[in-house]
Amino acid sequence: MEKVHDKEDFYKIYDWAGADRNKLPWAHDEPTLFLRDIIAQHDKPGKALDIGCGTGTDSLYLAGKGWDVTSLDFMPAALEMTHSRAATAGLELITIEADVTEWEPTDKFDLVLDHGLLHNMNPDRYPLYRERVMQAIADDGEFLILHWLKRTPDEAQSEVGPTRVSREDIQKFFAPELKERFFAIEEIVGQNKSVGGSIAQGYYWFKRAFADVNAP
Repeated sequence: MEKVHDKEDFYKIYDWAGADRNKLPWAHDEPTLFLRDIIAQHDKPGKALDIGCGTGTDSLYLAGKGWDVTSLDFMPAALEMTHSRAATAGLELITIEADVTEWEPTDKFDLVLDHGLLHNMNPDRYPLYRERVMQAIADDGEFLILHWLKRTPDEAQSEVGPTRVSREDIQKFFAPELKERFFAIEEIVGQNKSVGGSIAQGYYWFKRAFADVNAP
């Protein structure tokens, strides 16, 4: 299997998975500890945007914590799963079918979340992605992103899966508008040899550069 970047590839994977979301390689039943820890530090919920929401696990978690959630994905099947799970849980959220690089935000969000979207995107779309993220984040807003990490300059890209990028390159990509508030690494071993046997996931918490990064 080639590296997943194009919309057609995602259609094939969703068609293969059918209604069984557990077949999707990016599906997860629980939000990351990283997201839960950050949300626990907020005194009150706000407006959240989950870009590339997938099957909606993070969106549902945020909605369950009282956040006003908008879930965005370019895959109809992903949004159907998200909407169905929200209805089953008795939660309300807004779903938008759109490619984030072509979408024009009409609102500002206190929290924008990317759980693995950027690293599955063609690099020529990066500038548009960045532009849309900056348009969506409120002046005192925050941005969370999970990204496969390139641990050393000479670490090779895997045969399949997301593109690995160094922490320094991620910081530069979002500067100067966003300033890193917290960073964590999760090492995952026992992976298929096609991804190198192990991966490192980088978790980034950014705030607007002119906001107080030490504020709760």
